[in-house]
Amino acid sequence: MPEPKISISPSLAIVIAGVVIAGAILYTNAHPAPAAVADAAAQNLPTAVDVPAPRATDHIIGSPTAPVVLVEYTDFQCPYCQMIYSTLKQIVSESNGQIAWVIRNFPLESIHPQARPAATAAECIAGLLGNDAYWKYVDAVFNNQSSLSPAYSRQLALQFGANAAQYDACVAADTYKDRIDGDAGDAISNGGTGTPYTVVWSKSYQAPISGALPYDQISAVIKSVQNRQ
Repeated sequence: MPEPKISISPSLAIVIAGVVIAGAILYTNAHPAPAAVADAAAQNLPTAVDVPAPRATDHIIGSPTAPVVLVEYTDFQCPYCQMIYSTLKQIVSESNGQIAWVIRNFPLESIHPQARPAATAAECIAGLLGNDAYWKYVDAVFNNQSSLSPAYSRQLALQFGANAAQYDACVAADTYKDRIDGDAGDAISNGGTGTPYTVVWSKSYQAPISGALPYDQISAVIKSVQNRQ
C-alpha cells in the first residue's frame, strides 16, 4: 500500500524556514565560536573575509588610518553585543592609537524587533549631530538596553541636541535604509551569521570573530593580525 503524500503550502514553508533560520541565529549567539575556530589568522587558515575598508562615513573611535581597525557589525538589541561593547572599548583605549573601532549595522530583525528602529535612530543621530553623538547613543543604549524603544531613542536624540522635527522626519522617511541594508549585506556575504560579528581589519589581512569572545581571545586574534603586517 503506497504511503500517503504530505504536502506543505508555500506560506507554511516560509514560516518553517523562518523558524529554522531564527533558531540557527539564536544558537550561534548562545554558543560563540571558540578561539580555535574564530582565530583563523592564528591557525594560518585562508579566509574569504573582505569587508569594506574603513571609510570617512564610518562611525569610528580612533583614526581610520590606524594599522588595525575592529569593524564590528552590531545589533543594538543583542545581549551579546552589549557584552562585547565594554571589551572592545577597553582594547581600543589601551592601544595607544594603534587600534581603531568602527561600528556598522547588522540588525537581526527576525528575533530583535527593536534592532532596526535603533539602527535607524543611531544613523539619524549621526547624520544630524555627528560622530560624537552617535557614540553617545551607542553608549547609552548598551548601558541601558532594557529601555530600548523608539521613544527612548527619540529621548536620547533630543537630549543630545537634535532638532525634534528633523529627527522625526529622518526616522519617518527611513533615510538610512540603504546604508543599514548595505552594512548587513556586507556582514552576511563575509560569513556573519549572528551578532556581534567583528572583523579585525588591516591592509594585509582580515580575521573574523564570531560572538562575544572574552578580552584575552580577542587580543590574541588582534596580535595574530598585527604579526602579519
